[in-house]
Amino acid sequence: MKKSLLISLMAAGTLLTGCKSIGPASIDYSRTGFNEAIQRTDAQQLLLNIVRQRYNDPVMFLEVTAVSSSMSRSGNLNLSGFFPTGFGAKESYNGGLGGSLTESPLIFYAPNTGEKFVRQILTPIDLKTISLLLQSGWSIERVLLIAADSINGLRNNVAGDNEYPVLAKQLRNLQRSNRLAFAIERDANGLDVLAMIPTPGTVNEKSYQEACRILNLRADGRPIKVQLGLGDPSVQSATVLLATRSLYSSFYFLGNGVIASSRDLEEGIAQNRSIAGSIFDPDKGDLFRVKSSKGEPERAAVKVRYRDEWFYVGESDQDSRTTFALMSMLLMLQGGDVNRMSPLVSLSPR
Repeated sequence: MKKSLLISLMAAGTLLTGCKSIGPASIDYSRTGFNEAIQRTDAQQLLLNIVRQRYNDPVMFLEVTAVSSSMSRSGNLNLSGFFPTGFGAKESYNGGLGGSLTESPLIFYAPNTGEKFVRQILTPIDLKTISLLLQSGWSIERVLLIAADSINGLRNNVAGDNEYPVLAKQLRNLQRSNRLAFAIERDANGLDVLAMIPTPGTVNEKSYQEACRILNLRADGRPIKVQLGLGDPSVQSATVLLATRSLYSSFYFLGNGVIASSRDLEEGIAQNRSIAGSIFDPDKGDLFRVKSSKGEPERAAVKVRYRDEWFYVGESDQDSRTTFALMSMLLMLQGGDVNRMSPLVSLSPR
């Protein structure tokens, strides 16, 4: 009787376990993990390519094109006992019920090496992208420092020996105080125009007057019209000409913020770029800074190992983290939607 009861209970437990669906539970089990892993490795790959530019190494992107995952479960039942014959003999029973849940992910990778992708990262960033970032609330100062090469002939260079950073700062002051609105328009020739529209009363603002002086514009409160092109700071015009960088050039520019080891600099492995007094100066600059160390950093927002060194953005370095986030956004806007090669397949280890 006892033996029959034990067998019945174990069989019922197995059947109940088998009847319950694992579909909804599988989403809870794996979705967040995949999301975090892809986000983390995308950030590592972006940092890696910026560091590569510091060493004049070519960039390379390997994209996750698809993730497929299936789950299976199995159960097992075992029963053993000692059943001696004879009246009054002792009976003993041993039973076990077990099971397992197995996930089998299938991840597809593809290198971004096609002509379309190369053209996209070498093509200057367009005004629509600039406008989209500004209308989304990104700092105009940060956008101009990262994505622009010159404005009305003022070069955005590392040395910081002109008024370009000053202009970017004044425009940021106006944006922060809600004195400047942004819109994308079309001129009579069908070309895109970025309109920076001062709000009423802005003409009396010191930052507005200073920005107009640097751009050689009349401080009359009219919208500042920006078009793509090369300008001359000595020529007064109603239109501001902006030359943007390509995504690749932005990688190279931010590579100035990578602090290479003294050994790599002495041996000529990394370029010794002059950063004193610039926005990348470790003592003064705050745009972007990537530190390096022999050991793995404990507190890093993003880190990657390259050339036997760890390169990382500090967890508390909010300016560098914001710049890095903007670069990630530019990469998605400028480098997405490309025709990739046939995917390479990676299977999880078993």
